[in-house]
Amino acid sequence: MAAMCSSSSMALTLLPLLLAAAPALIPSLASASPALDNVDELLLLLGRFHGWMAAHGRSYATEEEKLRRFEVYRSNMEFIEAANRDSRMTYRLGETPFTDLTHDEFMAIFSSNGDLPSSSESKEMVITTRAGPVHEGTAVEEPPRRTNLTAAVPPSVDWRAKGVVTPAKFQGVSCSSCWAFTSVATIESAKAIRAGGAPPVLSEQQLVDCDTLNHGCTLGWMDKAFKWVIQNGGITTEAAYPYTGKVGKCQTGKPVAVKLRDYKRVPGPAGNEAALMEAVAQQPVAAAFDRSDPCFQHYLGGVYDAGCSRSGVYTKGACRVVQNHALALVGYGTKPDGTKYWIGKNSWGPKWGDKGFVYVLRDSPPLGLCGIAALPFYPII
Repeated sequence: MAAMCSSSSMALTLLPLLLAAAPALIPSLASASPALDNVDELLLLLGRFHGWMAAHGRSYATEEEKLRRFEVYRSNMEFIEAANRDSRMTYRLGETPFTDLTHDEFMAIFSSNGDLPSSSESKEMVITTRAGPVHEGTAVEEPPRRTNLTAAVPPSVDWRAKGVVTPAKFQGVSCSSCWAFTSVATIESAKAIRAGGAPPVLSEQQLVDCDTLNHGCTLGWMDKAFKWVIQNGGITTEAAYPYTGKVGKCQTGKPVAVKLRDYKRVPGPAGNEAALMEAVAQQPVAAAFDRSDPCFQHYLGGVYDAGCSRSGVYTKGACRVVQNHALALVGYGTKPDGTKYWIGKNSWGPKWGDKGFVYVLRDSPPLGLCGIAALPFYPII
């Protein structure tokens, strides 16, 4: 009997029918081959795609859109598996909530461009998602308080282990609100460190809706978010003001859960990772970050060093210092092999990275890896 189908072209011809039938035909996930040589391999990858859809609550309005998203997923899985085979990679890639997005789509959803100004220019800071440069604010630069610390900065700190970091949250794919999530994450931890006990779970949506110094789902800056919290007399809880992932009418009269006294910029010139380390030893710090590296979209674990393998071409330094994303730095440490790292809390949910966290290479001049030490801030309770 002749083979049913042996070429990838014929398999792709049958793809719409297979997509419709796949839920009934494929009972479980299977490892997908990066090369679709026959229908069997295509079915295996379709099974994995449907498993990914179920795991991430994804559905599509039409079969045509589902077909298009499967093709993007297939391309991304080829990229992920090829990169993971490259021995030069110091971290791992895998399925994330964004595996059905092209990198261009991913960048368009979450960010736009904004270059860090040179030292000869004014101290404007670009921490944006869809717009250009805006002034950093008026926070006074002064050394961090060193409450409850010895004279020497600890060699490693992980505020998660101390119970003062809330689990990673998800900003969604329709709102560029990383600035709000990072601001809230650092306020939550600062409150727990200051007052003791578990950290409060605070409202990002209140910042998105009500913070008139920032721009909701389109762009924002952490220092301005801290300033607004001070001006507002505090910030409420997530329970009182739940996250919707879109800009809504500001709801007033919410109970205040945490008040800020001030906020500070980490001292020293931009890129001073020693000063940043000292600040993070005291409390989590809000930092801007360039996440334009295609590999970062699919980060799963290990120390991210901005080296990216694409189609067998390895690029060391796949990011720049465009401040298009924000992370809360909740610790630092050193691997047994001597690799130094920051621990970043992201806002892409617990199914991205290491339960929503990323390990970023530390001591990477001149501005920290991907600009992570360019201009960090921290709130003061």
